[in-house]
Amino acid sequence: MRTVRRCASMAAIALLAGMVLGPGAQAAMTQATIVGAGKGAGAFRQAGAIAEVVNKESKAVKMTNQETAGFVANTRMLANSRVEFALTNGVFVDSIQRKIAPFAKDKEATNLRGVGPMTSSWFQMAVLADGPIKSYMDLKGKRVSMGPKGSNTVYMTEVILETLGILGSVRKDYLKWDDAATYVVDGKLDAFGIPNPLPSPSILQAAQSRPVRILDLPDKVINKFISISKGYYKDTVDVSVYQGMEKKKIATVAYGVFLTAHDKVPAEVVYEVTRHFYDPKNRDFIVNAYKPLREALDNAKNDRFLANMKAFGLKLHPGAARYWKEKNFNVN
Repeated sequence: MRTVRRCASMAAIALLAGMVLGPGAQAAMTQATIVGAGKGAGAFRQAGAIAEVVNKESKAVKMTNQETAGFVANTRMLANSRVEFALTNGVFVDSIQRKIAPFAKDKEATNLRGVGPMTSSWFQMAVLADGPIKSYMDLKGKRVSMGPKGSNTVYMTEVILETLGILGSVRKDYLKWDDAATYVVDGKLDAFGIPNPLPSPSILQAAQSRPVRILDLPDKVINKFISISKGYYKDTVDVSVYQGMEKKKIATVAYGVFLTAHDKVPAEVVYEVTRHFYDPKNRDFIVNAYKPLREALDNAKNDRFLANMKAFGLKLHPGAARYWKEKNFNVN
């Protein structure tokens, strides 16, 4: 579904700019599109929860959660003003602004704006627990889904395999995450990865059918990511949620995710989305929609995320700034 008619008509923008939200207020309904990822990815569930709560609470904005290939595609779509809201990470905000991989061939983007904090994501590579693959090096010669083309999964998996010197030796597929989970369970695929909150919907899908093993990421690879961007960091995470990994932790690379908009989205639209998603009264509804969003709402309890945005050169959208200022956060 196409987005808000390339940021709506001037008449609609004028209506929104002048709208006063309060008890009994009548406001023009505006449609906005949000992108996270595809089915089987946590970002798809996060974007869906944002759209659900906005559609439930707002009398001014209706949101559509559009399926995409993931954060690489999202960042490009936002930079080209093709959608109003997107989930992405600070690494890619920085990368597209500086025209470095995976955006080396893109035009420089200066129109991305921050809205608020979301969850952390940990890279997770899943294989069957009863199979022969016990480390990333064991993927040599195996069938590996790199993720859907245009996704952060493809980018990160390529960095991992290239750093280990086995990129050219794996048999590559480019499957959607839920399809990859089915293929692993059916024995048609040896491994698939995804950077996701815990649990990852697609890995959980696979683990509910057969026990899985989540591979430890070697320090050599983690350090490579950290050298690429300060947005990456090493973490040890409990993956007990998956059948086959009970009471186990893995070492991997992680990063934080932000809700973003572009600079032409009217301030009142961004304010509406921000105030409904981050309103504590909607917490139970949001967490019931997708439990890992508990972290996003906790991250919004203090203003540390604003400093994180600044570290990536991500300016705060004026509509979001209005909301965070009302919460007595320092938005300057």
